[in-house]
Amino acid sequence: MNRTWIPNSVTALSVFFGYLSIMYTFQGYFVTAAWLIVLAGILDSMDGKIARKVNACTKFGSYFDSLADAINYGVAPALLFQQAYFSDWTILGSVVTFLPIVCSAIRLARFNVLSEEEEKDGFFVGLPTTVAAGLLASFVIFMNELMKSYGSPTIAAGLMAISSLLMISAVPYEHNSIITRRGWKGLLLLLAVLTLFLFQGRALFAWVALYVTYGLFRSLLQNIRDLELRKTV
Repeated sequence: MNRTWIPNSVTALSVFFGYLSIMYTFQGYFVTAAWLIVLAGILDSMDGKIARKVNACTKFGSYFDSLADAINYGVAPALLFQQAYFSDWTILGSVVTFLPIVCSAIRLARFNVLSEEEEKDGFFVGLPTTVAAGLLASFVIFMNELMKSYGSPTIAAGLMAISSLLMISAVPYEHNSIITRRGWKGLLLLLAVLTLFLFQGRALFAWVALYVTYGLFRSLLQNIRDLELRKTV
């Protein structure tokens, strides 16, 4: 029996959430739109696992997932930030919000080319699109919970630029499977789940930001060590 419809249905549902996010964005419900991006990301973490579980991994499913990611984590957060922060920035706002769209497309294309290598060493090359979108969406939720507003457009622009550039960088980021297999990191993941139930949007932004900065600083430290080793040779 062909079971490919099962993971593909999960992917289609994630696209539906991305579409709803865009709809709510244009209606001015920015927090709802942000949560829908987060929900799309949760589904995105499930479709591949489901495909492997039911032995339904196909090239079509992989390409479908990439196209879905381009919508959910490129277009949806870009439009959310455009409407929430940059509606008065005219052409500059359009340039800033174009960054996650083009960078997520480049990131996904590179992932499709290098996926076998990435699976082998346990690291993604560059910030995953789901995490970049999660960082942007959780920022909207965090600021709304903290200040009952959406925060500074300047800070939002900086966050969008950094997350976009990290997507196309060579900074390695760990797979979830690697994190859960390591003792203290698995406990850290459990702590993250607990705090998400207690503090919701505030905890979500804090943990996503921690994952992003941890990978960046680990990469910088590794580059410094490599440079020192080359000097001693």
